[in-house]
Amino acid sequence: MTREYYQIKDKCREGLLKYLAEAVSLLPNINNPKILDIGCGTGVPTLWIAENYGGIITAIDTDKHALEWLQMKLADKKLEDYVNPVNISFFDLNTESDYFDIILAEGFLNIIGFKQGFAKVIRMIKKGGYILIHDEYKDHEMKCDFMRKKHCDIVGTVFLNESVWWNDYYRQLEEEISTLTISQINYLFEPDMKEIELYKLDPTPFQSIYYIIKNL
Repeated sequence: MTREYYQIKDKCREGLLKYLAEAVSLLPNINNPKILDIGCGTGVPTLWIAENYGGIITAIDTDKHALEWLQMKLADKKLEDYVNPVNISFFDLNTESDYFDIILAEGFLNIIGFKQGFAKVIRMIKKGGYILIHDEYKDHEMKCDFMRKKHCDIVGTVFLNESVWWNDYYRQLEEEISTLTISQINYLFEPDMKEIELYKLDPTPFQSIYYIIKNL
């Protein structure tokens, strides 16, 4: 991936940070929390949390190129002491039980399966710790029931309707892509163009939600 690709994607992804901020506002103040960011990618939410909430963040992802870009941004912002990028799969991460104060999963459980992922996440969080999950809105009631059965309290939610995804992400991404050459689009942004076309055909599946969960 090129620098230009990451710059464009990060710029567009920042349009959604206000919803992360709303979700984080529902957390209590925790002194120097240990935070795990699962599937951090290039770390747009990671950096926001480091700058606006604090703590020591372990940011994991299997994409080493995305992590290299994150590392460059950390150096630029002088945040290397607060964020530790690790090139590892979530399922290969070995940590003691009840270790983290906060776990962030931005879209990750949607990829691996909600129940399977949550069952592992819950083993890593301290009693009284918090999990922030950003997931598709599909099967909302089932997910809420499942989390409650895992002895968790749903402290709050932040709902992102389909228009949010157009107004705060896809529209800007489409505009950025329109400035590129055909070869750049085919090489870098073809998957994104397909997503935009899917959105235009039916935006309803693009609803999403933040769950703010407390481990009781």
